[in-house]
Amino acid sequence: MFRSLDGGWQLREALGDTWQWYVHKLIDRRNSVTKAADADAWLPAHVPGAVLDDLVRAGEVAEPRHGRRSREAEWVADRHWVYRRHVDLPPLEHDDSVWIEFDGIDPGGRVFWDGHEVGAIDGLHRRLRLRVGGADRRELATGGHTLTVVVLPALDTEPQVGRTDRVRALAPRVGSGWDFAPRMRHQGIWRPVRLIIGHVGLASVRARTEVELDGRTGTVIVDAVIDGRIGVGAAGVITIELSRDERTVASGSAPVTDGAVHVRLPVHDVQLWWPAGLGEHALYDLRVAIGDDERMLRVGFRNARLVANAGAPPNALGYTAEVNGRTLPLVGWNWAPADLLFGVVTATRIARLLDLVADSGARILRVWGGGLIESDDFYDACDQRGILVWQELAQSSSGIASAPATDADFIAQAVEETVIAAARLSRHPSLFLWCGGNELEDDAGPLDESRSPVLAAMRSALADVDPGRPWLPTSPSGPTFHHRMDRIAAAPDDQHDVHGPWEHQGLVDQHTLADAGTSLAHTEFGVEGMASLRSLRAVVPEGQRWPADLSNPVYRHLGQWWNNATLVSESFGGRLGDLRRMQRASQWLQATGLQYAIEADRRRWPRCSMVLPWQLAESFPNAWCTSVVEWSGEAKPAFHAARRAFARTRASIRTPRSAWGGQRTLTAQAWLWAEDGVPAGTSLHLLLRDVAGAIVAETTCSDIDAIAEPVAVATLETPLPEADGIVVWEAQWRAADGTPIDTERVVAVLGDDLGALLDAAPTQLDVRVHEDGDLWRIIAIHVGGPTLIGPVIHDARPWGAAGSVIVRDDPRPMMPGETRELTARWSRVEPVARALVLDAWNFTPLTMHATGTRTRNRTPGS
Repeated sequence: MFRSLDGGWQLREALGDTWQWYVHKLIDRRNSVTKAADADAWLPAHVPGAVLDDLVRAGEVAEPRHGRRSREAEWVADRHWVYRRHVDLPPLEHDDSVWIEFDGIDPGGRVFWDGHEVGAIDGLHRRLRLRVGGADRRELATGGHTLTVVVLPALDTEPQVGRTDRVRALAPRVGSGWDFAPRMRHQGIWRPVRLIIGHVGLASVRARTEVELDGRTGTVIVDAVIDGRIGVGAAGVITIELSRDERTVASGSAPVTDGAVHVRLPVHDVQLWWPAGLGEHALYDLRVAIGDDERMLRVGFRNARLVANAGAPPNALGYTAEVNGRTLPLVGWNWAPADLLFGVVTATRIARLLDLVADSGARILRVWGGGLIESDDFYDACDQRGILVWQELAQSSSGIASAPATDADFIAQAVEETVIAAARLSRHPSLFLWCGGNELEDDAGPLDESRSPVLAAMRSALADVDPGRPWLPTSPSGPTFHHRMDRIAAAPDDQHDVHGPWEHQGLVDQHTLADAGTSLAHTEFGVEGMASLRSLRAVVPEGQRWPADLSNPVYRHLGQWWNNATLVSESFGGRLGDLRRMQRASQWLQATGLQYAIEADRRRWPRCSMVLPWQLAESFPNAWCTSVVEWSGEAKPAFHAARRAFARTRASIRTPRSAWGGQRTLTAQAWLWAEDGVPAGTSLHLLLRDVAGAIVAETTCSDIDAIAEPVAVATLETPLPEADGIVVWEAQWRAADGTPIDTERVVAVLGDDLGALLDAAPTQLDVRVHEDGDLWRIIAIHVGGPTLIGPVIHDARPWGAAGSVIVRDDPRPMMPGETRELTARWSRVEPVARALVLDAWNFTPLTMHATGTRTRNRTPGS
């Protein structure tokens, strides 16, 4: 019998050893001990959950995600916290046992049954299975019992600026204080708890698969540990069944020997699991059972490895993905925990973020080593969506020294955590590669197994537990760490796997650096940007929202590392005098800068095989951050720009700058690529338009050869117009029959900065909303005025409102007379509560509500 124990918990604080008073039965000591222990201080608690979240809901701690209040909550993590709940036992058979299973307690804890300690756990990723009662059957009497968990003070490990060699346990460091997160250490019973009753049970089950592509034959390998009274007959036999679409495709059984079993189950006519865009993400249901106890897991079959990049130096590692015999470019995101309070992240929230990942066209997520070995919900969702996972183990760089410890105790602990992670995750077809950690290096550069004993030990352990899975020692894996002009110039062939920059380089240098790249894999880089106005109004106290630069202590707290207000202001001629302009300008630079950097790398395929911007979402609501999705779940304009850059078939425009003041000529180059191939006979029309849409210059390339890998097909150079203002580069790629394949547009400003965007004449749109269940189709028709610059759609509901929306936005300029259809898909939002706002540089924000809404916007401010 299984029963969830996730509800009905209470919580209270314990300073020092006072937790003992709340666990054990006390003796009257003629003082206030009994009164203190019995005080009405228990608060309702969520399990799974987090201590700090419980305290906020109970009103004991102010919401830490507002202003600088997170500082007021730092004390919480230094306490013990006692959880308790009642457990009612049914009548038991004489040979029944009772087990309590914990999937995760952070950072660990001690477990008590009716005041008697029955077990302990140390480490947030470790599972604990406890048999309660033992020989004393009175502890298993029918009726009520008390289950108590004493959660230890949070791990006090190194923050971002510290020394990696002082880290003594593989665990998330992000909550100790990071560039995108204040100090907010996690504690709690953060994963499910269950009660199990029976005479025999599955203490643990792990599975992995193998497949032979030629004959489409596979094998499921199952290892299980059995707990309980194992007898003869059915009680001593484990059964395994594999099914797909509710049809059994393979089954087997095996006797239990010494409490364990190892089974290899052959499978014929295997359906392969493919990454997104390449085929079906075929999954199978695996049932493992003994007696009345069973586990249901999902598995998939695929071959995956890393192979050498085209034209790579001979000393380089392989960074090109080959899945089921097919090589593919990997575009995707770096993934940080969805919240600093890991236990509050629900399966729904994970699914929503991964829906955004899939919508962006990403194929891989690099799960960053400063964060989590994620929840089963995460990997299951990646399996279902065809998203590959690069899983880093919980090690990360530090600002002072970034090499891990080398002593035997640390290595043993690291190996144990590695084995625990591999045993849990090896069944997932989405799990593509293991990595020893984030940015581990010494004075000689990024580390490998020859210079780091812990990396060597981890790799050896993985070879035993999860053989055949690709491995990288760290990222970047060197020999050069940084994507920087001086490093590229000094040693272009040393740019293998590189990181950086994370900051916008300026209106010229952003282009120069991106176009100079020579790396084989660019696995962490980004551009900073502000949050939406909706988020800023929610997290920055009124009266403290301006100035939005580092002179403001609130902005220093909410994203100090990524506040580039000075650069943003300079890029717009020093004319950003209010929050709305600063926010729009910042998001413009983030979107255009990130898109350009991604496309510059993509133009270098197959030499450059991985392009992974930092970062998808943030773990805490910042005012400034490198994320393209806010903590609230709303996508920034940079997300939609990156989605275009990730596209499998693409016309891309390469230019040397964004602002052209002082130049004699303007020049642009059009590139094409098509991962699935486009036959010969297409045409490319590259042109320059003024802001009214009139053609200033143009060139056409006809009867183009078949397109697969990126190739430059046309260059346009024209004298710089005399007047300052805005122009638009446009690349129209058409099939032989004239059908559009892709059209790209890029804004250029003829002055020394982007200030002309602030002066753009107003545009008029006719906007209609058509509702089809949870899907909105938004039809926008350009009916007057110049080109619409920087269109963007935001969620117009109150910050924190229930449910979510995924908008398929289009950041390209919209030409006079153009009609554009956008979509928005709502989830768990009542129709009457749905609202979006359409905004642009030269368009007054327009709020859209319901079916058949039609609004014509004629002038800003009208």
